[in-house]
Amino acid sequence: MKFLGKIPLFFVVTLAWIVIISSCANQGMPTGGPKDTVPPVLLSTQPKYKALNFDDDEIRFTFNEYVITDQISEILVVSPPLKKRPSIRTKSKTVIIKFNEDLKDSTTYSLDFKNSIVDNNERNPLNNMRFSYSTGDVYDSLRVAGSVVNSFNMEPVENALVLLHNNLHDSAIYTELPDFIAKTDERGFFMIDNIPPGSYHLFSVNDANSDLKYNEGAEEIAFFDSIVVPSATFEEEMDTLVRGVDSLLITGHTHFLPEPIYLRQFTEDLFEQYIDSYTRSTRYKCNFVFNESVDDTFNIQLVNSNVEEWYILEPNPEMDSITFWITDTLVAKMDTLLMDVSYFQLDSTQQLYLHHDTLQMNFTEPEKKEPPRGRRRDRSEEDEQEKAQAEIPQFVWETSFGSTVELNEELKFTAPEPLKILDKNGFTLYLADDTLKTPLEYKFSKDSVAYRTYNISYNWEPETDYTIEVDSATAENIYGITSKEISKKFKTREDDYYGQILANCTNVGTPTIIQLLNNNEELLSQKKIDKDQTVTFEYLEPAKYIIKVIFDRNNNGKWDTGSYQDKYQAERVFYLNSIIKVRSNWDSSIALDLTANESFVKKIIDHELEEQKRKEAEEKAKKEAENERKQQNNLLNQGSGSGLLRR
Repeated sequence: MKFLGKIPLFFVVTLAWIVIISSCANQGMPTGGPKDTVPPVLLSTQPKYKALNFDDDEIRFTFNEYVITDQISEILVVSPPLKKRPSIRTKSKTVIIKFNEDLKDSTTYSLDFKNSIVDNNERNPLNNMRFSYSTGDVYDSLRVAGSVVNSFNMEPVENALVLLHNNLHDSAIYTELPDFIAKTDERGFFMIDNIPPGSYHLFSVNDANSDLKYNEGAEEIAFFDSIVVPSATFEEEMDTLVRGVDSLLITGHTHFLPEPIYLRQFTEDLFEQYIDSYTRSTRYKCNFVFNESVDDTFNIQLVNSNVEEWYILEPNPEMDSITFWITDTLVAKMDTLLMDVSYFQLDSTQQLYLHHDTLQMNFTEPEKKEPPRGRRRDRSEEDEQEKAQAEIPQFVWETSFGSTVELNEELKFTAPEPLKILDKNGFTLYLADDTLKTPLEYKFSKDSVAYRTYNISYNWEPETDYTIEVDSATAENIYGITSKEISKKFKTREDDYYGQILANCTNVGTPTIIQLLNNNEELLSQKKIDKDQTVTFEYLEPAKYIIKVIFDRNNNGKWDTGSYQDKYQAERVFYLNSIIKVRSNWDSSIALDLTANESFVKKIIDHELEEQKRKEAEEKAKKEAENERKQQNNLLNQGSGSGLLRR
């Protein structure tokens, strides 16, 4: 009875304990448990993996959870290829692939899903899922693997279509569907498996129109020079089961041949000539852009006119863009000009013939803006207008330099129109602090690339102020307009601002181009070599640089693409897989082994950046560990305080 009398007090104490514990708990929204990071699990397939004598029209894959199939139709690759896309649907946790055509007899089919199957919750992908089966009583298991890169910059080509043709005729890639296919992943890797024994041609194309063929000139292509004959051997490896016991465990692996194949994809440079665009921007200037160079033959004439020597031709270095400066005033005044343009084209038999285009070149004067009605110009406006009309027009030189000039820089002056007269003695260079303006001896030359550009070269002194002056009327253009005077001051860099790169090139077996690129792979400078030597890039600003090597097979000083028609590959390219950081007043020495390497993989590493990332990761890990330790201490302190009851 005494115990029964204490029951109410017992409940009161228990309730107080619960309230105290609850008040010490952390407040916040429920987390919902840990994030799902597990991909779907394949539980069963119908038919079974590597099944024989398959004669159904659909395949089923059952997973442990619901999956999303949005990407399957786009990513799924079926080999041998199908003419019609299969239908894809889901039923509960099962994915159903239904074929819309009859499958080939006695053929092993491979389905490559890559990472297209993801779960319904967090879209975790089931990586590199592949499935195969046979419609006959033989399961083919040979394979061909490798990678595809862009031949110019060695970057991996993603989603390139890789093709195996059993028909070894050169035209098969243009006219027939391949026997087996695969697609490259984000690293450019591919694998065509479940291939029967045989001899094949191997290609890759970017297949822009999805017809599984090569469209010459419109698509990129790579081809393997040799016939591919897949094979496989089992290589045994023996080890004892127990030390001292004679019994042996026979293990091993299957070795597939050929070894990984490295394909370099390129766009063929096919001759296809036509006028891409033509404009008449002023009365005196016409521009023509061609798809190919017109260096071999090119002519232009006015239709229904006997005027001769009415223009000056200004081509770009490639002779595929041409500017015509009309020098005849009567011709220039005509609003419409009919021009007969002739150049080489190829006929249907790939023979050159002289093609003619008749072009209508129009020019309309822009409308002059009239002053608003009712507004009268005051006398000062009229005086300014009369003064401007009375001034003799002069053209302005365009210059390439600013207030700071590099020690190896040339001063470039460009005229807006071709020149008829140029007096190089009108250019005066002197030290800025020289009150006597004593002329310095410099080298004056016409630029070899830019048509209307002239260069001044001088052996600049570091950290020195100079002045360049150009007299008025030093030059006169083809229209009789003279140049304005110029006076520009500039200062050169200090000598120890620059660094340089010394590239020790060894095993040089062919004419080779060593290129210096900036961090965005834009060309800054290049040197040609044909033997082992040290290449020096000097006067470099403090920055990060990349070294690119071109094996210049035809020794023409530039990279050349390949040709499937003529069966030669694009010229090989090689990169130094390390970023070079140039510092002021410092020499960066590097070793360049130029031994041919078929399996070269471009992976340029910025070691400074990698070290910075490593330190940041370490610092982040320390902070996370410190935060976790503080949270644990807080929990312990809260837990210890919750157990106190005051009487």
